[in-house]
Amino acid sequence: MKLVHKVMDFEVGQADEATRTFWAVASSPTVDRQGDLIEPTGWDFANFLKNPVIPWAHDYASPPVARALAVKVDKGRLLFKAQFPTAEEYAFADTIYRLYKGGYLRAFSVGFAPLESEVATHAVGDRSLTGTRYTKQELYEISCVTLPANPEALVALGLGSPRPTPTPAATTTPFPARTPGTPGAAHPKAARALAQAALGELVMARLRYHLGLLN
Repeated sequence: MKLVHKVMDFEVGQADEATRTFWAVASSPTVDRQGDLIEPTGWDFANFLKNPVIPWAHDYASPPVARALAVKVDKGRLLFKAQFPTAEEYAFADTIYRLYKGGYLRAFSVGFAPLESEVATHAVGDRSLTGTRYTKQELYEISCVTLPANPEALVALGLGSPRPTPTPAATTTPFPARTPGTPGAAHPKAARALAQAALGELVMARLRYHLGLLN
């Protein structure tokens, strides 16, 4: 079963400085740029709530930057309550918290396994988009991310040789062998993993620079 990542724009509620928490409320079900739609009533949170960690940019190899104290669906909206560590516990996580609180970050990305879905065509403005309508899905994780972007573009810009982000064993798919005569060919999933890792490393490098942590 594949793992799907979808960047969602959330409205971040008023932060409680004492507990370092805030509610994040996803927009009502709308069609995204790929023509996909996630039905909020189809979320299954049971397994996620057993280990509700919130990573940065789907980086499963690093410590999480927050945790979800509660997740629910209310009036057609996906909601969760995030709690962040203190600066003494994890300085990087504190920076992420401050960026959300200040409005510099507002996006989260949900990683989920589709359980039931169908092909659907939606009218978006003056366009017609055909994509996937997810009617039932299991939430694997929620990640803090920057504003929605095209991660494949990072590879085209030549951002070094990033390390691929580890993927949960349940969603790992063996990459097929490269076709002889095409030494540079790579599986699309490998390209996406490399691009996502590059995105996370780029943002973290910029944050370290602004914090004065780079030599």
